[in-house]
Amino acid sequence: MADDLFVDYLVSVSPLIDENLHRYLSGFPEGSARHRYLYGILDEFIARGGKRTRPAMAMLACEAVGGDAKLAMSGGSAIEFFHVAALIHDDIMDASLLRRGQKCAHILHGVPLAINAGDYALGLVCTIVVRDPLLGDATKLAVLDVIGEMSARTVEGQALDVGWVREDIYDLTPDDYLDMALGKTGFYSGIAPLKVGAIVGGATLEETRALEGFGKDSSIAFQIQDDLLNILGDEETMGKDYLTDVIESKRTLMVIHCLAAADPGDRERLVGLLRLKHKKSREEAAEIVDMMTRYGSVDYARTVARDLIMEGRAYLSAVPESPARDILASMAGYFLEREK
Repeated sequence: MADDLFVDYLVSVSPLIDENLHRYLSGFPEGSARHRYLYGILDEFIARGGKRTRPAMAMLACEAVGGDAKLAMSGGSAIEFFHVAALIHDDIMDASLLRRGQKCAHILHGVPLAINAGDYALGLVCTIVVRDPLLGDATKLAVLDVIGEMSARTVEGQALDVGWVREDIYDLTPDDYLDMALGKTGFYSGIAPLKVGAIVGGATLEETRALEGFGKDSSIAFQIQDDLLNILGDEETMGKDYLTDVIESKRTLMVIHCLAAADPGDRERLVGLLRLKHKKSREEAAEIVDMMTRYGSVDYARTVARDLIMEGRAYLSAVPESPARDILASMAGYFLEREK
């Protein structure tokens, strides 16, 4: 399958990315207080795995515009540490118990040390780029500008995601969701890695804009697929992520569509279930999923995701033909077809 191109690429570069990530946390020996209370917490969290799509995207974008992929390693690693911090902090906000099949950092080490570890990961984001000897000062500033924008937009998206639930907001449109998803996921899981790769690779303005557009559409499709897997994947595969969006009453694209499509009685019932938030049972969560299926909300979300992937791939026509461009195109398919 063409989509295997991206999977094969991830397999080939992940060891190099992992080695680079761990290098930033190797300053103190095991057993030392700093390792035990800080560096070891992050080191163990990274060792649990992860797809490393963000550094890989930065490297691919750099290659696609004719650059040397290793120039994108620092920017990609910086974004990966931002991702690590986001996961640790999100687990605390969501009161999660498991992450990647193991106890969350705040369960293992307590909330204060987990927050502190996440804060350190955020601090590394800029340091990694500033201290990269392979990049010139002008390039570093351009990369940091992208990362700064990414950070602000991601936090905005997260604020909307959490705030809509807290304030019992129900009158939302699909455009509201797409705007939230662009912030929450689009910048750090698509736009920023590709834009950073383009910058360090010496891309033209047209190439940079094309990769940015591709990253925007494909990453929002990624988020929609993530939302779909949360309700349609099996519990064994999804683990702690199974049905959590429904339990937390997140305003996913399916929920927003169902609120608009349901007849008055069903809409009233759906709002009542959403107001229960974490207090709802698994049976009540399953009722919400059934309602979203009956009103075509699941199929609607699938269609939106597929359309975004098609639109995103069209942007790549402005990037020169190359194996790297082919792998990026396959990445879009991988985002849509993944099972976890």
